[in-house]
Amino acid sequence: MTEDPDALLDLYRAGTVRAQLADPTASARCGAAAPGPVPDGEDIVVKLSPAAPFTVGKINPTTWRRPPVADPTWRMGYEGLMWMRPLARRAAMDGQTKSLDALVDQVVSFHAKNPDPKSNSYGWDEGTALRRLETENCLYALTGSEKLRKPIFNDVNVLLGFRYYGPPYAPVHNHGLMANLQIIRAGDHLHRADWTKRASDRLVAEAPLAFSKRGVIWEQASQYQVVNADLWDQAARTLAESPGTGAAVTSIRRSVANARTAFTWMTEPDGKIVQIGDSEKIDGEAANPSRAPRTFRDDQTGWIIGRWSWTDPKTSYYTIRYGPSRRAHGHHDRAGGVTYTAKGVRVLVGPGKYNYDRKNNFYAYQISAQSHNVPIPAKGKAGNGASTVSGSVAQAAAHAWTIKNTVYGTGRAHSRNVNVNRDASRMTVTDKFPKAQLWRQYWHLDPQWRRVSGVKNGKTLVFAHPSGRKLRITTTGAVSGFVKGITRPPAGWHYPSFGNRVQAYEIVIRSTAPTLTTTFTVS
Repeated sequence: MTEDPDALLDLYRAGTVRAQLADPTASARCGAAAPGPVPDGEDIVVKLSPAAPFTVGKINPTTWRRPPVADPTWRMGYEGLMWMRPLARRAAMDGQTKSLDALVDQVVSFHAKNPDPKSNSYGWDEGTALRRLETENCLYALTGSEKLRKPIFNDVNVLLGFRYYGPPYAPVHNHGLMANLQIIRAGDHLHRADWTKRASDRLVAEAPLAFSKRGVIWEQASQYQVVNADLWDQAARTLAESPGTGAAVTSIRRSVANARTAFTWMTEPDGKIVQIGDSEKIDGEAANPSRAPRTFRDDQTGWIIGRWSWTDPKTSYYTIRYGPSRRAHGHHDRAGGVTYTAKGVRVLVGPGKYNYDRKNNFYAYQISAQSHNVPIPAKGKAGNGASTVSGSVAQAAAHAWTIKNTVYGTGRAHSRNVNVNRDASRMTVTDKFPKAQLWRQYWHLDPQWRRVSGVKNGKTLVFAHPSGRKLRITTTGAVSGFVKGITRPPAGWHYPSFGNRVQAYEIVIRSTAPTLTTTFTVS
């Protein structure tokens, strides 16, 4: 029960006039309709795998506090009543008013049988309450039922109080932005001008904190870059309807324009986004090639991106991560974590997004330094030390960057030089450590690469790609292993989309020397 950026935006964008004429439910912001009908008088049976099917109006109330599935994403969808929205829209489209009434009554029952404990327990955290308010706003738009007044009040109360995911309780985040937009909508439905004003004031105050000067979000994920750009665009449209917000609207629209430009940099030559942080391999956005430079750098958020062409799908492309401490949707990649593409194929990749279950080993692997093309000391783990750019050289055919960091602690200071050569289709990475000690370097290949040779002299590996390309990896260290799709503990995995994993080679290089160099050459 997750939503891609387009599906999410459907909940926050009013339907067009043309769409509304064709379907009056288009502006209810319920998302896509269920594929099958929801007939009046028949049981509404919901299949929400991996739980057993349940029937609307007959849900065991104990499951609100003890859901049958432990996964937090599933629980958010279940207790957030997200599964109702497609059913409600389909029932409204077909004129099935009794089915709509049954859904409304189930919302009322949830609130009666599972009242707010004034804490984050039992589906009363901000994220779940937000999803429930999305559903309640959808149902109110379709039915105008006064039965929804108290449920809406309960969930707005969560999002206006200490559980709000935004200042002063938390940094600016897309959940807070979404909450304010839903509160404004609820205020419009129930004629609560006080709700509308408070949420609007929060949007105005938080907008300047949402993006860096270059337009990059602080949530440290390429997919959430476009999510936030789209949502803040809707915030500007919403605020434009309120008097006295002209300056804020202009500023937000300027930030959104910068954010969209940054998103084009996060789009690889193959048209999909680079998977940094909690990100799936979704469609990117093409840039205007007439003025675009070859490098993008944002020291505030810690992104370096380079490419030599905006029209050639075989151009070289790379990213380097550094900057502030991990937060929001970020991973442990700030010690100079890299991705690399050359000759039309992805070489080094980030892990992607598998789930949000902190108790799940695949989630632990997802965010770990081990899965982000960085070296790791044998003793120590990734922390929140400083990470900065200490030098750079940009030539016509080659870019070089040096990242210095204390991610593993001041006693394990580390520097990394990344040199990308366009004409040679080569990336060379040199890591330096303060003294001789045991380090392991983990490299993650795109899932399409296949090994064609064993380790030669402990220092060379060769891989083949379905396109016919070859990859030669050489190192001054020693290749101590390569794994693919190990489950205990997880290693050698790539997550192209939420909940999906595919096997991919993870190469382990061992070194006790203070300097380690690894080179990737594509032919």
